[in-house]
Amino acid sequence: MPLSEFEKRELDLISNALESEDPRLAALLNKDAFAVSLRTRFRRGLALVAAGAAVLILGLVVRVPLLGIAGFAVMNGAAYWAIKDLRWSLRTTNRHATQLEGNSE
Repeated sequence: MPLSEFEKRELDLISNALESEDPRLAALLNKDAFAVSLRTRFRRGLALVAAGAAVLILGLVVRVPLLGIAGFAVMNGAAYWAIKDLRWSLRTTNRHATQLEGNSE
């Protein structure tokens, strides 16, 4: 059920009062406490890919196929997890688009 206009205004007043009263708390509440930055996730994913490759090689050396399969699965899962939220774009920056529109910023 959507909020009424009165409720939206009251929430805006409360949030503005909170921001003016305690800006650090407001900034903390605006952030997702469990969010991990993309750079951190990418680094952890690369470490897990390396660990999966090591387990895969270990499985080949000791001739245990299930260990190699497990290493391969860890390696692929970690690679997917590391790059799933990366945004691949051909555009390098948004500055180029604003210069085409005539803005000199």
